[in-house]
Formats: sequence, C-alpha cells, structure tokens
Amino acid sequence: MEKVLNEILVKLLSIDNKVSDLDNKVSNLDNKVSNLDNKVSVLDNKVSELDNKFFNLDNKVTNLEVGQQQIVSRLDTLETDVNEIRDTVNRIEVSQNDDVIASLKMMHKQKH
Repeated sequence: MEKVLNEILVKLLSIDNKVSDLDNKVSNLDNKVSNLDNKVSVLDNKVSELDNKFFNLDNKVTNLEVGQQQIVSRLDTLETDVNEIRDTVNRIEVSQNDDVIASLKMMHKQKH
C-alpha cells in the first residue's frame, strides 16, 4: 500500500509541476499579449499622429490653393488695369497728336 501511495504522490507532484509549468507558460503568454497590446496602442497613436499631420497638410494645401487663386485674380485685375492704362495713354497720344497737327496747320496758315 505504501508503494501505491508513493506512486500516487509522485504522480501528484508531477501533475503539480506540470500545472506550475503551464501557469508559467500562461503568465508568459499574458506578458506577450500585454506587450502586443502596448505595441498596438503605440501604433494607434502613431496612426492618429499621421492622420493629424495629413489633415494639417491638407488644410495647408487648401490654403495654398486659395492663395494661388487670389494671386491669379489679382494678376488678372492688374492686367486689366494695365490694359486700361494703355488705352488711356493711346487716347492721350492721339489727342496730343491731333493737337500738334492742329497747331502745325494753324502755324502754316499764319505763314501764308
């Protein structure tokens, strides 16, 4: 009977050791899962940072496009203003030419 009890005791110790090994393995797996969770959290934070940077860049591109449109509009206005000034200068030149011609004709008539 003692022999049977010893065998049972040995088996119980063996089972206890195996349970302890399994507990250690489960604990290691828990640690690994925790580490993976931390890494996933870090990656989530990085994705959020990248999303924010993308959003900021998108806003900056939009602002640049709006600024570019404003510059194009101002250039169009300046071009129109320059054309109006040219037309005015041409009218003044024509008017001055007409005045000079009229003056020359009067001077020519006075000489004769």
